Amino acid sequence: MSYEFVVLPAGAAASPGDVLSYFRSRRGQPADDHLYQTVIVGLHGWNSRIPATARHARLRIEAAGDSVRVTAADSMDRRRTRGSAMDYTAPRIRELIEALIAGFAYEIYDARTNTLTSPEVRRRASIDIGGERTYSSLAQREIFDWVRQLHLLAAKPFLIATKRNDAKSFIQTYRNSATDYTVEIHHPVHDQRLRAAVTDGAIVAQLIWDWACDEWERLDAIDWSPAD
Repeated sequence: MSYEFVVLPAGAAASPGDVLSYFRSRRGQPADDHLYQTVIVGLHGWNSRIPATARHARLRIEAAGDSVRVTAADSMDRRRTRGSAMDYTAPRIRELIEALIAGFAYEIYDARTNTLTSPEVRRRASIDIGGERTYSSLAQREIFDWVRQLHLLAAKPFLIATKRNDAKSFIQTYRNSATDYTVEIHHPVHDQRLRAAVTDGAIVAQLIWDWACDEWERLDAIDWSPAD
């Protein structure tokens, strides 16, 4: 199985259903110089860093005028075979594309979800999911998906987020059950490691996103206890 994304000018397609016809109408045209410099070079950079032993993780890149179609393999690591687990490559490729087009007038079509969107707001943080998956940033949509599927994403259902250049700054959660999460955090003002029980995964995800955005109103309203 593979996953497909299309980058195209904002407003070029009225709906997700119009994207592929728009792309096909540009076939045969040389790649737009701005698109090449901002997006295509970065995509080729991804491919250049993939070792020969992981050829399946390389991208198929099809440029057509002012748009480009990117096809990603279903998995970067074929050692895991659990059919219920989210694939490895597609989220990383979407993250890469969003980073490349951020600040420019492009949209991204995601064939998996049949959506056409502008780049999401991303926050820089190191993410560790169960010791099995790592990411260098997060979007709000992603954190809600990750928390909801922790038990499917890793054998040990935990997520740790840390901020770069600040060894103390972290938030982490462990999924005990669908209605029982343990959340721990380092509070920067009180310089304490705190712990709380949360019954709703959506609240956990929102707290992690607030932490990534350095917004503390909801975090400070939680009934924390010292974790040390």
